This record gives sequence, C-alpha cells and structure tokens, in this order.
Amino acid sequence: MGKLKYFLFIFIFASVSFDVYSQVELVPLSNPVYEFLDRMFTNKVIDSYSSSMGPVSRKEAAKLLLEISGKKNRLSKTDKALLEYYTTEFEYDMFGTLKKSSNFFSKKGVGELFSNNKQKYLYSAADTNVTFFWDGIGSVRYIGLEGDSAGKPHVLLGEIGTRLRGTLFNSVGYYLRLSNGVRLGGTSEDAQKTAFIDPLLSSIRKYRSEGNKTFDSYEGYLRYSPEKEWLGLTVGREALNFGTGYIDKLFLSNKNSAPFDFLKLDLRYKKIRYSFFHSSIVGNDSTGAQLSSKYLVFHRLELGPFFNNTFKLGFNEMVVYSNVPMNFAFINPISFLTSADMNTELPGKNSNNTLLGLDMQIFPAKNISIQGSFLVDDLNFETIGNDSTKSNDNKFAFQGGLNWQNAFTLPNLSFAYEFTKIDPFVYAHREINNSYSNWSLPIGHNLNPNSDEHAFKLGYNFGSRVRISVTYKIQRTGLNYTDSMGNFINVGSDILNGRGDFLRKNEFLNGTRVNRNIIIADLEFEPVKQYYFTIRYQRRNYDYVDSNISFGENIFWGVFRIDY
Repeated sequence: MGKLKYFLFIFIFASVSFDVYSQVELVPLSNPVYEFLDRMFTNKVIDSYSSSMGPVSRKEAAKLLLEISGKKNRLSKTDKALLEYYTTEFEYDMFGTLKKSSNFFSKKGVGELFSNNKQKYLYSAADTNVTFFWDGIGSVRYIGLEGDSAGKPHVLLGEIGTRLRGTLFNSVGYYLRLSNGVRLGGTSEDAQKTAFIDPLLSSIRKYRSEGNKTFDSYEGYLRYSPEKEWLGLTVGREALNFGTGYIDKLFLSNKNSAPFDFLKLDLRYKKIRYSFFHSSIVGNDSTGAQLSSKYLVFHRLELGPFFNNTFKLGFNEMVVYSNVPMNFAFINPISFLTSADMNTELPGKNSNNTLLGLDMQIFPAKNISIQGSFLVDDLNFETIGNDSTKSNDNKFAFQGGLNWQNAFTLPNLSFAYEFTKIDPFVYAHREINNSYSNWSLPIGHNLNPNSDEHAFKLGYNFGSRVRISVTYKIQRTGLNYTDSMGNFINVGSDILNGRGDFLRKNEFLNGTRVNRNIIIADLEFEPVKQYYFTIRYQRRNYDYVDSNISFGENIFWGVFRIDY
C-alpha cells in the first residue's frame, strides 16, 4: 500500500507540473525529436502520435516524452540515450524545472559553454505566468557544385542570429527566429548557380537573382492554445508539413520550399484532428513579374489511429488563387474548398487551382508502417478511361511507402522505401499564377510532373550525437521539348507551365526521356552538446535516353553550427 501511495504521488506531481509549466509554442520541424517520436510510435512504445500534421507544440512533445520515460524497459540502449538527450532539451516542458540548463549571462555561464549535460541558453527565465528563452545561433556553411555542365561554383556563407520563445499565462506562445548572413567566399555568379540547393536561399530574391553578398531570414508567430489543447490558433510564419510520406510528402512538404505566412486553426478531440490555414505565398506571372498576391488555402481532417492503433486516415483539400483580394469564402474553416471555388469564380473562368488528397497509414506489426497517398488535381468521372484528349481532365499523383524500424533485425537501423508517380500537368495550372508552388519551388513533392520515382533510405543512430543516412533515388521524367520545326511541345513536365494540356492526349513519360540516379549521404555529428557538424554529399547522374547523352554532377555541403 505504501508503494502504491508513493507512485500515485509521483504521478499526480508529474501531471500537475506538466499542466502548469507546459509550453504552447511549436517545435520546429528541423528538430530531430520528430524522427524519435515517429520511431517510438511505429515501435508501439507510445499509443498515439501523428507525423503527418506538423509541427506540434512543445507541450504535446513533452507529453509523449513523458510517456516514453515510463517505458524505458522497452527501449534500446541508443533510444535510452536519445530519450535522455531530449529530456534535457525539453526539461522545462516536461517537469517545470531548469536544473539541467545553463545561462550564458550568469556566473557559471562561460564555464559551462562546453557542457555536455546541460541545455545552454543565452538567458532563460520562468515563473507561473511567463516563460522566456533566448538563444544565439551561428553557422559557417560551404556549398559546392561540380559537374559536366555546371563548372565548379562554390560559396562560403556565414550566418548569425537569435531566437526568442516562450509562453504567456500558459496559453499564448510566442516565437521569433531571425538571422543575417554574408557570403564570405565565391562570386555572385556562384551564389546564383548554387542557390537551388537550399530552398531558403532560393526564396531570397536578391541572393538568388542578383547574387547579393548579404541575406537574411526569419520565422515568427503568436499562438493561442487552451490548457487541454483542443484548439490552436496561430498567426505568423513557420515551416509546415501535411501528409504521410516518409522520404517526401505529396501534399505539403517543408523540404522543398521556404516557410510562408499564414493564419492557422487546429482542432482536436480524442482521435480526430482538423487543421485549416490560409497563407500568403510568392508567385510570378508568365513574364516573370512578381504577382501582387498569391494564396494557398489548406484543409486537413485526420482520423485515428483506430483498431488498436493500427489505422489512420486523412482527407486533404487545397486551393491556390492569386492577383485578387483575399477571398472570405476561402477563410471559412468549415467549408468544402472545391464548392467554395465554384461559387466564387467569375462565369466562364477556371483560374483557381483546386486539389484533393486522400492518405492512409497502416501499422500491421511492431516496427512497420505502410502508407498510401492519392492526389487529385483534376477529375471528370465521365472521361475516365477515354482514349481522346477529353481524358486529360483527369490528373492524379500516387505515393506508396514502407517504414521499417530495427530493419533487417538490426537495432536502431531504419529503412524506408517510397514509390511516387505524378501524372503530366499535376501541380501545374493553365495560368502560371496559380501553380502549386512558392518562390517557383514545389509546395508538395520535389519530383517533376510526368515522372515517377523509387526512393530508398537507410538511417542509423550511433548513440545520441551521431547519425548517418543514405538515400538513393531512381527517377524517370518525360521533359518538355522543341520539335524539328522549332515548336515548343509541352508534355506536362514543368510545374510552372500548365498551358496546352488539351492540345494532345497526355501520355505518361511522353517527351524527351531522362533517367536520373541520385545518391545522398548525410553525416550529422554533435561532438559537444549544441555544437553541430553536418556533412552532405550528393551525386546526380542524368541519362538522356533518346539522344544517348549522359552526364553527372556532385554537390558538397558542409556546415558547422552553434545553437544556444
């Protein structure tokens, strides 16, 4: 009886502490804790987690880490080390204490600069009403490109910035990350040639187009959420992702485009999640001029996991519209976007880009998950299977994948396989203004339309501070081309050119055929807590089948980063 009272006391204390001190602000999608949480759910250590609607609040992440802490006996040695690492990072969110933290602006701060046992801040403070965490961030980054057609452009970039975050009165979270960078090496031409490697650099117009030496970026938001987190209301700029893809996502991916500004509503009740956002993105017209306005609206409803946590189902709908004032029909979070679009467009026009998506995830056994995603860009039931150009009304994308933890019976080894097929003209639009893109970069999957891809990824953690991964992609694309008479033939391979989709029957992989083989090797090393080295090598081989031309290119990426 005495032991029972003791454990009840510990449980109540942890629960009360959690409710008082939990943080409402979001965990950035770049944080590797997401990979850890996803593995714990796939390994059936935790009972409920969604990797298909991100980011989540620090409060939700802390709840999951506490749940994992109660099941340490089910963890491998490496996962125990990772849990200890994240318990230090999320100490305040989990327990309401700062015993494992260090402030630079304190008596012991300088002496703990290289501590491996504490989460380091420039300054932190907390009471029952307000929390404040201030971090400094800095990095030196090398990007190099070497190829048969690209020459050898390279840049050396230095960046310094700061991050502020916290929660007010247990319900309003705030976050601001801002940085300023400078090109330390390489020419302006080198900067323009290598900008495509980093979506964030590609979204800085002066850097991408003019090769400016300086650049800056920021994310920031305010977020309201009550104690039980049944509602979340966020206004600001932050990276988002929606969808079940393991290597890349079909509907909304944070890997291929820069963060954008949005108004977002999240609702949650038991195993039902709903998200809506209306956002401002950047686009160009057919002459290259920047649009006065471009918007992306997104609804996602997720159900599950059901059937003993083995099945999840998601419904998605999206619309892109531009060069008009904000449309209040699309701000309504409880609506069907396709119907709203049909009832607000001018007669005889079809200028907005509407898409629908369905995804499901199955967890048939411990350590294994399977996902399938289906995207509908255009749909006409009357013309499905038609052999004429009328069937061009139907444009689809499909993705299926497998995620295997402790793969091949090796603890801590992860393996993912994903097949993606994107029909001609998917994501594109007859009006370039409304392509499914931001800063001319894909909002969804990185693969061209009129393409398919087999992607394989292996990842392994050596303790809590070293991770390696290798990704291999086999891609096929039918590219747009110019015929012998000098006529441009659009076969639907360019997300930024959807014109002429009814001039001829769309045939998958029609056009100039190119096969690509891509291998990506990543090493992430943290020799001292919050001091990071990242090394990436990428090899791309291109094979133009029709002309029997082949060439390749190498991409090198090296970063040293400090984050506290």
